[in-house]
Amino acid sequence: MLVLFRHGMDDSSNIVLIGLSLSDLIYSCSETYTRIMYITARIDSFIANNLLSVYVAFFLYISTYGTSTSVWLVALISIERMIAVCFPFHVSRLMSPVRMRFMVVFVFTFVAIFYSPSFCMYYLDLVFNKKINRTVLTSFKRKEYIDNLWWLSIFLEYILPSFMNAVPMITILTCTFATIVNLIKANKNSAKISNSRAKRVKEMRSIKIALIICCSMAFSILIPTAFLDAYSSYGLNINTTMIIYAIDQLAVQTNATMNFFIYVALSSKFKSKVLKMFQCTK
Repeated sequence: MLVLFRHGMDDSSNIVLIGLSLSDLIYSCSETYTRIMYITARIDSFIANNLLSVYVAFFLYISTYGTSTSVWLVALISIERMIAVCFPFHVSRLMSPVRMRFMVVFVFTFVAIFYSPSFCMYYLDLVFNKKINRTVLTSFKRKEYIDNLWWLSIFLEYILPSFMNAVPMITILTCTFATIVNLIKANKNSAKISNSRAKRVKEMRSIKIALIICCSMAFSILIPTAFLDAYSSYGLNINTTMIIYAIDQLAVQTNATMNFFIYVALSSKFKSKVLKMFQCTK
């Protein structure tokens, strides 16, 4: 985010990449809290229980929010790159920096609106526990949630996961396939996309980055999550479920981490700015 913000990398694609970096940061920070909670459980169960209450009330859904915004932003990247390849003479008008900023803000906003029932589901309160003779921090479901348990359960278990996983997955795969097909056709006549060889190389590099991000998102988040949901519906034992969930978490964290290395590997401008920022080069 520092590189993209500080060095004038403000074209349409990089605006979405800034949003993607922010959503990955949100997920990584929430998962860091989870790791701290697990480590604390090995040392002090009382503190770990308090941290668990905070996790259930807030960080569980913040983590999911970060993942969902990442998925939708990658879907936006796939749409933008498809337009750049399929309609090269209209992409600057359809996907202007101003419009991309609006769409990025819109993604963060509408995902937050969809998750608002989850964010408001629990509240925290101090309760005296007679068994351990201590006051503990406990999460409780709000009365509004209990009174509307049926329709909220339907929304949170079926509607929300489908909209946050299935719809963007179909969008990413469809747009990526259309982009690849059109790239194959465009190779026969590169003048249709660009009259300048230097510009053509720059466009192809940008498209390559977008395709790799889209494919890594599909194979590290969307597909594993779909398998996790499918296996969970069969009512597996707790050990198998936890193993699958841990693998799914690892895949999502890997995806959130690898984008930086994708930019460095495929964008010479990004790489030079990183080296300059850390004073590795003049």
